[in-house]
Amino acid sequence: MYMIYTDSSCQPWHPGGILTWAFLVKHKKQLIHQEAKIIGWGKEDLTVNRGEMTAVLAAMLWLIRLPKEERIPAVINSDSQLVVNQCSESWGCHEPNLKAILDLIFKAKGRYRKSIIYKWIPREKNKEADALSRTPYNERMLALMRANKNNIIHNWDDLPW
Repeated sequence: MYMIYTDSSCQPWHPGGILTWAFLVKHKKQLIHQEAKIIGWGKEDLTVNRGEMTAVLAAMLWLIRLPKEERIPAVINSDSQLVVNQCSESWGCHEPNLKAILDLIFKAKGRYRKSIIYKWIPREKNKEADALSRTPYNERMLALMRANKNNIIHNWDDLPW
């Protein structure tokens, strides 16, 4: 069984900061795959819920790209009750941005043709995915800092007094 852990991050503020998603896949307790990406930044509709749902969709796309002989049942773990309950169809979804992603998740699940269970886990049991979801933000900020190092006052000796 594949154990998939998903998470999202929106930094330095929410909503509208830099929104990221991440997932990692374990099989027999060994890490076999991981991904993390930036969705976007600066828009009010970039919320953690959207990032969490996108992480599940990305994991589903990874699953359906597997060769048929590698397809086995999967558990998708999330610390978002909203995502788990909406993906499990226990709760409805009326938010248009989330509904569009959720519809794609349902289509992907139909194409996978193996059992997929969504499971809520406490945040402290999702530390790996949480840390992974922050890496695109950290890498982007580091790149921006390096690109703009001449625009940052870091030497107080340069002051005119």
